[in-house]
Amino acid sequence: MAVIWTVEDEERIGILIVDIIASMGHESRRFEDVDSLDKARRQHEAPDLLLLDLMLRGKSGFDVLTRWKQDLDTRRVPVIILSARSTEADKVRGLDLGAEDYITKPFSIRKLKSRINAALRRVVPAATRMDLGALALEPNNRGVTYLGRPVALTQQEFELLHYMAARAGQLLKDVWGYESETDASRTVDYHIRSLRRKLGDDAASPRLIETVHGSGYRLITPA
Repeated sequence: MAVIWTVEDEERIGILIVDIIASMGHESRRFEDVDSLDKARRQHEAPDLLLLDLMLRGKSGFDVLTRWKQDLDTRRVPVIILSARSTEADKVRGLDLGAEDYITKPFSIRKLKSRINAALRRVVPAATRMDLGALALEPNNRGVTYLGRPVALTQQEFELLHYMAARAGQLLKDVWGYESETDASRTVDYHIRSLRRKLGDDAASPRLIETVHGSGYRLITPA
């Protein structure tokens, strides 16, 4: 059972989200504003997952996300944004600030459950160093080096890279909870593009991350 907090000031939607979380067998707690969230954070351990609205009374959800990703105690907590703001700029800003995922309202119950399950699955277990040719991962401290130089990755980028290094399969469906490659938010594609940029990889002539059409992505490992 996971502990999931949600920040939603619209009562009807907030109650719906709490009911969805409860139906999944998880413990939920709802906050109507940032002040009550901050108070709970001072009094309790961080949750396993945070569902965050952007348009809150008095403060922006972007500000909350920024603070949680800067705080050592909460920076590893996955944050899923649930917002009626659907512009590409808002989505990119949320992902750049460290959001795990971005779901626009109105959303389906099935989609929310799928994304919650996917986020909770992406907990990287402690493990020994993984050496993959010029690429090395240290899951216990989320360290990555490529060609002998350290590479700074976000939590989501590291977990994508770790998944591809440790497993095979359809990335979009099995890991991120997407039903198809045409999902509107394209969150995985965004993180893959960022990973490629940081690793100096070229999608047209990949040395590390290969696009498998119809399936997702996989890591090119040395034979």
